[in-house]
Amino acid sequence: MQVPLPNSPEKLFYIEREEPGYIPVEAIPEEYLQLILPYAGVYFERDEHCDMLSQHIQVGPFSFWIQETYANADLILCPFTPRPTWALHFMYETSVNVELYEDISFSLEEKECNLFNLVSDLHKVPMEDGQKLTSCHINILPEALRELAVEYPALRRLAGKTPANVTGPINEHPYFINSVCDLLIQKMLTCRHIEMPAHCFLYRCCLDLFMNFAYQDAHAAQRYLVDDALHSITFGQLFEYLTDHAHLNHTLEELGTMFQLDQTTLRKGFLKNFGMPIDAYIKMTKMIMVFELLTKKSTKLSEIALAAGYKSWQQLDKAFTAYYGCDLEQLRRAM
Repeated sequence: MQVPLPNSPEKLFYIEREEPGYIPVEAIPEEYLQLILPYAGVYFERDEHCDMLSQHIQVGPFSFWIQETYANADLILCPFTPRPTWALHFMYETSVNVELYEDISFSLEEKECNLFNLVSDLHKVPMEDGQKLTSCHINILPEALRELAVEYPALRRLAGKTPANVTGPINEHPYFINSVCDLLIQKMLTCRHIEMPAHCFLYRCCLDLFMNFAYQDAHAAQRYLVDDALHSITFGQLFEYLTDHAHLNHTLEELGTMFQLDQTTLRKGFLKNFGMPIDAYIKMTKMIMVFELLTKKSTKLSEIALAAGYKSWQQLDKAFTAYYGCDLEQLRRAM
């Protein structure tokens, strides 16, 4: 466990801000430009101790942050939010220990996710010379999550939690970043859309991440049995197949035959491994495919509908509008 040295410099690390104060992209060093999302507001700080790059996108009630810190010396990051909020946090690249309070610490482990209740206290995160910290988090006010839960019942249990007025995880134990969450985050980190298309796409990704976490939290006590271990490789292969073949249409019976899984094992196992029903994941991959195909303006809407398995573009438009909150023609005009 890293222990902060008495003489280590402390660096204020904003995980939320009251008012945006973005800097021009021209002020970002050239080596970081490839990381910048076109729709993001950017913050950058550099001194002899570290480089700190933060990108922020506000999509409805979701405040999405990508933050990277490159330590050039031993230092102590001091995470701070000017107002209380909840943060769904995904840890990449490294693991760090967070000193929440004098006698309370929490370990942020690589490839784990947590939902934090954050209050306006300063905390300490020791970093070593040469260490890189990459984290993604989606902040939301508790009351905004409760409003979302009215429309999306899967969020009700999570939104109904009432943590103590201190900074700390709301979930009892951390959860691994499963394949669905990792896919959504990678789609967000590589999103090249701007304005309305970016808003629609990223909003849905944030919503799906919260609903996936809500399922994991609601089923944290579920046991993994021998059959789960025996089928883990098969479900990994199934996930990759569905992700890479969103343009193909299969019934669940066909998928069960292809991967030698009975219907009960197929449905329950997929949900258990990936935090969402298999039919919902198939729809998600098709909607993402449709979104990407819309950028190719030479492709007709009728052709996109056919590729997604819909009888007409009007039928697809109805499903797409319900999913992303914008219709196909509206979105294509904005691209």
